[in-house]
Amino acid sequence: MSNRRAAWSAVTVSLCLFVPVAAQAESAFTDHRGKTITFQTPPERVVTIVRSAPIIYRAVDETADHIVGMNKDSLDRYFTEGIYTEMIPEMSKISTSAAQEGFVPNVEAILAEKPDAVIQWTHDEKLIGPLERVGLTVVGWQCCTEQDRLDYVTLTGYMTGRNDRAQAILKSQSDSLGALSERVSVLAGADMPSVLHIDQIGDQYRVIANGSQDLSLSGVTNPAADGSGEWWRTVDMEQLLVWNPDIIIIPAYAAELDPQDFFDDPLLANMAAVQAGRVYKQPVFARTPDAPEIFLTSVWLAAIAHGSEYAPAFKTQITDVYKLIYGADLSGDQIKAVLESDSNAPAFDYAELFG
Repeated sequence: MSNRRAAWSAVTVSLCLFVPVAAQAESAFTDHRGKTITFQTPPERVVTIVRSAPIIYRAVDETADHIVGMNKDSLDRYFTEGIYTEMIPEMSKISTSAAQEGFVPNVEAILAEKPDAVIQWTHDEKLIGPLERVGLTVVGWQCCTEQDRLDYVTLTGYMTGRNDRAQAILKSQSDSLGALSERVSVLAGADMPSVLHIDQIGDQYRVIANGSQDLSLSGVTNPAADGSGEWWRTVDMEQLLVWNPDIIIIPAYAAELDPQDFFDDPLLANMAAVQAGRVYKQPVFARTPDAPEIFLTSVWLAAIAHGSEYAPAFKTQITDVYKLIYGADLSGDQIKAVLESDSNAPAFDYAELFG
């Protein structure tokens, strides 16, 4: 364990064990830089520059009232259309002047919001330094392991004073993945189909070679993984045919691609996944890899790979998770949209799996 992680874990344990939730006025915790952050009371005015931070903060805090600014990319990606716009429409009204392009902060605009705290990435000192030099309190998040994503929820719990909410959300994930792990643990290696995530076809084929999702949770393997740390790889048709995956997954963010695009492409016709009709578009809950509901992706993929018994009552689970995290009562049509049911209509067994 790294010194940074050890220090953060120690603070986390001490806060959880020795400070009653109801008594938490002052909150002290360690961010992903190993820096101790202290709030006498939960911040009333928060600016987020990390794209997914508004979603996480709204989920844990149960209100958008304390988010006074965010990255323009957050609005463009998540709050102009789709399920978040329907569930939490108030997010689209938040100022987007904090960062207009990428994560470079607009310090003058952020100061104008008089924030008590700013959430920013840690990977480049130039992203945090200008904020701290003008006296702003910055909570640093690092990217992008599975543990980091769990930490985002926990850190937000300490910021908001809602450790109870943060832990309830994390428990929902751990309970779900724990149950899934029990089902997957009985699978032999030969029973684990190969899965390739492809987000670009045509003149070039781009695959996710070394993504952060733990595919073993779903009982599948990734033939493109090579341990290099290179997230994406652009490959030719010959390489695709060498891998020849059992299943192809289209990432949720690849809005321009659908399974039918693969089925209609004569160059892809000889791939095993295409011939079997096993090309699927990820559901909307995978649109941002940091969203609190991202764990549903592992359950969904296990059902795709091994059958509905790996995701029993999945629609009910989706309903319960969105109710817990966002306080939303999803309609049947919304669940259908979340599952990308229309896009996945031509894919093998999709209607049978998810209705």
